[in-house]
Amino acid sequence: MAELLALVRIESLDATIATYCGRRIAAREFIADAAMFAAELPDVPNIVNLCENRYHFALTWAAACLRSQLTLLPPSSAPGVLSELADRYPRQYMCTDAIVATFLANRAPESASALPEKWWIPADRVVALTFTSGSTGMPQAHPKRWGTLVRNAQLACEEILGGSGSHLVATVPAQHVYGLETSLISALVAGCPVYDGKPFFPQDVRDALAAVPQPRTLVTTPTHLRVLLEADVKLPSLNRIVSATAPLSSDIAERCEHAWSTQVYEIYGCTEAGVMARRRTTNGTLWETFTGGQIVRTEHGPEYRAPQLPDPVPLQDVIEASSPTQFELRGRSSDMVKVAGKRTSLQEITRHLLAVPGVQDAAVFVPAEDARPVAFVVAPGQSPKRVMAALAGRLEPVFIPRPIVLVERLPRNEVGKLTREALLTLWSSYRKS
Repeated sequence: MAELLALVRIESLDATIATYCGRRIAAREFIADAAMFAAELPDVPNIVNLCENRYHFALTWAAACLRSQLTLLPPSSAPGVLSELADRYPRQYMCTDAIVATFLANRAPESASALPEKWWIPADRVVALTFTSGSTGMPQAHPKRWGTLVRNAQLACEEILGGSGSHLVATVPAQHVYGLETSLISALVAGCPVYDGKPFFPQDVRDALAAVPQPRTLVTTPTHLRVLLEADVKLPSLNRIVSATAPLSSDIAERCEHAWSTQVYEIYGCTEAGVMARRRTTNGTLWETFTGGQIVRTEHGPEYRAPQLPDPVPLQDVIEASSPTQFELRGRSSDMVKVAGKRTSLQEITRHLLAVPGVQDAAVFVPAEDARPVAFVVAPGQSPKRVMAALAGRLEPVFIPRPIVLVERLPRNEVGKLTREALLTLWSSYRKS
């Protein structure tokens, strides 16, 4: 018989789950709200959780679990994505912030005195489908078991988020696996209360951090950190920063630690496995797996294995492992570039670009097979020639992108990623201009 795991941590029903609309929400209130909301969900097998408010998301998540409904987490709320999801999973109900807000405004407030039996979920139950971002093609669905999500969130809390009692503010959506595990499941099962909003602008981030008590952890992305640094925003006392979705340069990490007297950590993960490894960026390039995880070399390439995963997860990255638990990343396998018998990665070229003074953001990609790498660069006041000259001292000539195209901003999605489709659209616009 499968192990049963609670939907919410039960050491104390008075423990804080979230900060919602400026007030503390205890576990007992959350349990009562979720039970009442579950009774209002329609009788369909699939719930599409589109809530951006994290407390609304949590209520919808728990309610769907209580009804044994599958939560669908689309990679974006774009009409085309939602239309495709509706075609693939026709019996569904799309739950939005407006729906949950209306429920909360009209319900009679209650509190729970115990954790009901139905709040215990089999560890092997598939509770959600997450989807790849589409950066390498059509988004693919990945089933998420409750036991995997719980263990990943507990590991993240213990080994990188700052431990039980750390108050989380996240700029990433809960629909993304990174945001789901580190800003939603961690609040439910690992004792890390979460701020309900998804702050975007620098002042919003500052206000969100000020709205929660210490110790505070900011869960974000490299793109957002660059924006915060450029704004020179003064943040409240911050225990640590956690970043993921793309490699973070040591320069940005050092600037963050100096500006806000904090520590910066990164998570390495993927949609299929969730969190896999972590590092403190300023300590070097070496990654270490979370407890229990291992990188295993096979004839088909590296795999990640962990007790909470039902199967090994093949990795698409070029990895140099010094042991089963420590490794360095050299870029994605699909990003490797070979020119004149020499090899490097698009990630490595991008890293050098970002180190050029005046460059705020950059993306390097190959628009067609056998084509030379192209670079899109955000560098106000610079010229392509000046950027190229600066790269000449950092890269071998054969790897310097041509052309270097200056743009006002890059078409990043909600978690700071750049899809190939978006880059091809940008390239097409440039060629037509």
